[in-house]
Amino acid sequence: MGRSDAVGSGVRTVRGAARAAAGAVALGVLATGCGGTGASSAGGSDTITIGISEDPANLSPLTSLSKITSLLTRFSYDALVNTGPDGRIVSGVAEKWESSDALSATFTLRRDVRCGDGRVLTASAVAAQYNYIADPKNTSPLYGLAVTPGTVATADDATNTLVLRTPEPTPFLLRGASQLPLVCPSALAAPGTLDHATDGTGPYRLVEAAAGDHFTYAKRPDYVWGPGGTSSAELPERLVFKVVTNPSTRANLLLGKQLDIASVTGADRVRLTAAGLKYQVQRDPYGMFLYNEAPDHVTADPAVRWALTAALDLKQLGAVATGGKGSAPTRVAVTMLPTCPADAVSANIPPHDPARAAAALRGAGWTKSGGHWTKDGRQLSIVLPYSGAAGSELMSAVELAVEQWRSFGVKVNRRPLTAGTTGEVLASGQWDISWTPVTLTQHDQLVPFFSGPKSPDGLNFGAVDNPEYKRLVGLAMGKPDIAGCDEWTAAEAELVKRVDVMTFADMLTPYFATHGTTFAIDAGGLDPMSLRRTG
Repeated sequence: MGRSDAVGSGVRTVRGAARAAAGAVALGVLATGCGGTGASSAGGSDTITIGISEDPANLSPLTSLSKITSLLTRFSYDALVNTGPDGRIVSGVAEKWESSDALSATFTLRRDVRCGDGRVLTASAVAAQYNYIADPKNTSPLYGLAVTPGTVATADDATNTLVLRTPEPTPFLLRGASQLPLVCPSALAAPGTLDHATDGTGPYRLVEAAAGDHFTYAKRPDYVWGPGGTSSAELPERLVFKVVTNPSTRANLLLGKQLDIASVTGADRVRLTAAGLKYQVQRDPYGMFLYNEAPDHVTADPAVRWALTAALDLKQLGAVATGGKGSAPTRVAVTMLPTCPADAVSANIPPHDPARAAAALRGAGWTKSGGHWTKDGRQLSIVLPYSGAAGSELMSAVELAVEQWRSFGVKVNRRPLTAGTTGEVLASGQWDISWTPVTLTQHDQLVPFFSGPKSPDGLNFGAVDNPEYKRLVGLAMGKPDIAGCDEWTAAEAELVKRVDVMTFADMLTPYFATHGTTFAIDAGGLDPMSLRRTG
């Protein structure tokens, strides 16, 4: 799903998407459509308050790929199908589906799925959204991620069937149908209305938005088309997502029962555990560098990229960033239940070796004098964007990376980012190495970020051109589902070998809940259908 268009041994990717992504996409997490079937327990009608780490800035599932927006999107929007905890496809808006090849899939929609205004969501309405995103003139950031380039959707409302056809094989076509949040026709006619409102078929609808403070959602009592046919009957009546940027404050609010669910990392998790609060763990990429390989950047030279990376103690950086609670990555961007689980990363990360790093720079024509590396009268200097809204552990890790680079002889200019500025800064190209974790759900979603057009015509923000990666992706695209795992693994390994991306730490983020509140974490994060107030 969400793949680039393979042409021979090359890859054509999204065109025009970055124009919409700039200012909207924060590459923390791509929205996912995975969903469980919910736990069976005593229901309750109280409000559950969930702490979120920053304001989402933009709530639209059509234009924002930020981590916080992705979290909220799951509560108001459905997908055609869902992926269960065991990896099987289960129902969503569609009650039946079939695909005999990697070029087409047919979905039969339920007839009782309704938008917030009471109108039935038809097959033709879903087809219109697919075709809207598939039209590059609309510059949707979901083009090439949630919808394959060249996709044509047709519908028959009499039979309530939808057919998706792609011009080239799409390995994860059926799984990919779980990735697109479906909006209602009125929202598709005026996409800008979704920036601060909701218009979907999900179990909740937004009823109050106080930017920078909280977002309140009310349950839809008529919701009976959840994953696997679950309903909203046992869900809490209201949800309040409270913006609390400081993790220590979130911990205090959990202990004071002013929050019911929140993620807390670092030392504060110890006192929450000691207080008896239970938690579920979500695994996400956290330590990840993107490299700008455009010709006017020092990082265009693979020897410089390798040297700058080998000069760092990545294990130490990862330990500091995660508060010692992280894990070594095995895939690029995809961590929670990857379709292809083999390790593509560990054996390909440059070793921490400043001496070899210095030799690599000298081999690339750099000389060191006065404690600084120079070439052709130019000092080795990099611009380092990073999340300015993250916790103190990440800030400490960034400071450590800067210090290690400076000790090595590199000048570093730090640039803090927010959810609203990440996409804009990356698309501008005014950076060299960005500490920007990307989380995806399928391996083909990675393709637009590391091949094809660069900004502003695509999502290849680093202007990466790796021929071997393209060749391997071309092979993988020709095989259905897991049959291409060997090629997908080799392709990701090639990105790490050439230092087009460096992933060195996954965060194991605990989501704590107060007594009497239960929930589950799945591959998409907090599972909306699992929320229960038990006491």
